[in-house]
Amino acid sequence: MATGNFYGKSPLLNANEIFTTIYNMIISQRVFSDNIKGTYGTLVDKFRVDGTLYGDTKLYYATDCLESSPWTGDSEAANLLALNRPDDPKVQYVTIDQFRKIWTTIDNYLTKRAWSTEGAFSSFNSVMLGWMGETKRIYDSRLINVFVGNTTSNATKGTITINLDEASSGDPLYGLTGEEKNRVEASIIARDIADLLVDLKDTTRDYNDYKFIRSYATDDLIFVWNSAWVNKIKKIDLPTIFHKDGLMEKMDEYILPAKYFGRAVAASDKGSGKVINGSNEYDPTKGTIRSKVEKTVTVSGTDYHLFPGDELPSGATVGTSQQFTDVEVYIVDSTIMCKAIHKDAVPFMSAFTTNTVWWNPRALNENHYLIWGYSEPCYLYNYPFLTIKKK
Repeated sequence: MATGNFYGKSPLLNANEIFTTIYNMIISQRVFSDNIKGTYGTLVDKFRVDGTLYGDTKLYYATDCLESSPWTGDSEAANLLALNRPDDPKVQYVTIDQFRKIWTTIDNYLTKRAWSTEGAFSSFNSVMLGWMGETKRIYDSRLINVFVGNTTSNATKGTITINLDEASSGDPLYGLTGEEKNRVEASIIARDIADLLVDLKDTTRDYNDYKFIRSYATDDLIFVWNSAWVNKIKKIDLPTIFHKDGLMEKMDEYILPAKYFGRAVAASDKGSGKVINGSNEYDPTKGTIRSKVEKTVTVSGTDYHLFPGDELPSGATVGTSQQFTDVEVYIVDSTIMCKAIHKDAVPFMSAFTTNTVWWNPRALNENHYLIWGYSEPCYLYNYPFLTIKKK
């Protein structure tokens, strides 16, 4: 059996074994249609809120608790007309200010000549038009997954570090190896997360950016796990270690591939011998940099089309006036275990989605357009958006 890239075959058809001046015909043509089975799109579906076709902004108001003071009996009468208004509420807005398009050109005449049957040609056109919706699905899910994996809160306890040191005596994992080390590590993670859930149920100012006094129900929180960490923990006896306080359910709630978890580029990441070298070029031997945006770049004469979450090609430049700015990329951070987020903390607002077709009677082709609007991903400061990571 011979196989290979057909476009590299010369001649394109095989000479007949008897009559060498004629060629054997193509038996069939199949267009692969089972291309995208999933996109890790559960988060974007979870956070999506309807923006409707009217207006473009949602406002969110947050208020803090009031104060109590001693009651002084009859002397209170003198203060009967005094005013004690509450503090101004904090107001945060989410607005639909982003619009994107996907478009492609098809025809029912010249392209048809490349196909042997009506069924094969129809399948090709159907697949190409189907890619428009799939491309939007890929973009939306990647955009939210990268946002969740890279966003950090400014709350007092917006980042929770778990001590898994092992270098010296006194460290929790010092001197441990193999199965024992894995079990102790998992038990420390379980203990610290259980402690966190207890703290979140209490009235506290530590877990929201406004530093307003709040308490939260466990059911209001979702845990988005780094697959590298959750898979490592799952190799141990989960029912024994995570059986209390609803931890088992939180382990399987939402899982993202490790590539989505990262941090912002820092000055210490740049320079000779760093992941961004002295020529502003990405060096994948020093770390992994991925894109936060969809962009096409040319590196060493080759075009690369990147979605959010895709790794930059080696040699791509990062920095001011470069192919990528610092805020358009992130450095993968393997120390991030998971994110603990309020279920309503990331309102991803969607507006209209339109599919239109323009028929060009002179060129005999059709331009198909998919256009949609959405809000730039953000989190609400009233809610916890916590990063749990290894110390």
